[in-house]
Amino acid sequence: MAGGAATAVTRSRRAPLKAVAGAGATVGVGYGGSFAASGRGRALVRHVSGHLVDGGTLRIVDIYHEELNRDGTADRRVRDGYRGRIDEGIVSTDLHRDLFDRFAAVRYYLGHDCPGCSAPAVSRREFNGVALDESVRLVYHDDGATVVPAPL
Repeated sequence: MAGGAATAVTRSRRAPLKAVAGAGATVGVGYGGSFAASGRGRALVRHVSGHLVDGGTLRIVDIYHEELNRDGTADRRVRDGYRGRIDEGIVSTDLHRDLFDRFAAVRYYLGHDCPGCSAPAVSRREFNGVALDESVRLVYHDDGATVVPAPL
């Protein structure tokens, strides 16, 4: 019986250790999985759109679009009313507020040249922090992506 009591104590000490180890492995796999769901490449597209809801119908309005051409030049389009407010593709805090006053939602997108990657939504800060032709790594998640330093 004394051996049984010692075994019960040993098992009870191991259970929390297994739980902690399991949680650590889950976090590690989760991080590794999200990092594996990432792509690294040159930024080829930067895009801003506003979403309007009109009579229950969603309408997407292109506000800013810049795209890198194969020859290294860039095409830029800015919606009337926003020319001069998006300088060098940077969306200021004031403009961001004005966009949210006008639109139900505002989305910032980055597209890059990695195989099988898309042009996910990113934050305004991340949008502003990436220039065309810059090497970036985007870590994809449910509602868009996060920019992480490319040298990783």
